[in-house]
Amino acid sequence: MKEHTVVIYQNADLQTSVRDIFRCLGWNGLGAKKVLVKPNMLRGALPEECVVTSPHLIEETVSFLMKSGAEVMVGDNPMPDTRFASVRDVADHCGFVTASRGAFRNIGRYTRKVKKPKNLLKEFHVSREVLDCDLLVSLPKYKSHELTTMTMAVKNHFGIIPGGLKPYIHSLFPGIEEFSRVLVEIYETRTPDVVIVDCLDVIDAKGRRHRPGMLIAGDNGHAIDFACALMAGIDPLRVPTIRIARDAGLFDPELINYVGALKRIDGFGLPLVFPFRSAIVAFVARILYRIWLGRIPIIDPRLCTECMSCENVCPPRAITKLHIDYNKCIKCYCCIEVCPAGAIRNKSRLRGRR
Repeated sequence: MKEHTVVIYQNADLQTSVRDIFRCLGWNGLGAKKVLVKPNMLRGALPEECVVTSPHLIEETVSFLMKSGAEVMVGDNPMPDTRFASVRDVADHCGFVTASRGAFRNIGRYTRKVKKPKNLLKEFHVSREVLDCDLLVSLPKYKSHELTTMTMAVKNHFGIIPGGLKPYIHSLFPGIEEFSRVLVEIYETRTPDVVIVDCLDVIDAKGRRHRPGMLIAGDNGHAIDFACALMAGIDPLRVPTIRIARDAGLFDPELINYVGALKRIDGFGLPLVFPFRSAIVAFVARILYRIWLGRIPIIDPRLCTECMSCENVCPPRAITKLHIDYNKCIKCYCCIEVCPAGAIRNKSRLRGRR
């Protein structure tokens, strides 16, 4: 197993830091490579809420890549949010559209099925752009997480799954251990070539704000997550995704080479761990996701122009003209994203027409 390099920059100029990170990881010339930059756009949130990637980091990353001659695209799959009409509106609210310098794209429109018969999750759909790019750059946000304790590189990669499919996968694997294993499986489907964790301004599980002013980067997300957990002051193996990756031989903590000072974030609060936590989380998750999965896409025939965009984009081919076969529908909501007329909306199954 090769050595894992984890680079830590603190209170350095962002432009210089981003440039040095790519060079340190061996990306000196990018030519005309197709690059997908995947930030953390969990939901529509303002940058000061510290739950999405800093637009400043996105902007400096995109600027560096464009100056290097790369063909750049920025995109992520947020959870469906009725407050916003489109993914682009979510991105605009987060400050990502401006930061992307014209490179933001909705990567939830077209998916590709991935089959992994030996995995816990046997098959799933991911955004097509993730599999087609030459270079995948992940920009996670350093955060605590109620389910997986912390969310950095591996958890951020759950965003390659189109928005509506994420709750569906949660419903299949509601327990902490099994869901964490699925996260590792998804991450390994197409690992990022470069990971830069935004640890500039962060907020912990108790709502307290910290300003470490750090970037943590490398090309092995598991090693990066291990370093991030050390910075939070906990045993990294307490984070289930890290322990699962270590046990699977996806990285070796003894082979991590730290470039820069690994400093602890004093007072960083993490979720409470208590007996039977996993069982309780699984029980509550089953109820919540059953409610979520009760929402179905409905086509409004008054608005539909019969352009067939939804029919062409539907992964399981569940749409024929104005009819949706809900026995086939996997609730990825790609049809909603692609409809140019806004003729498809989510509604509760109780109110929806079958």
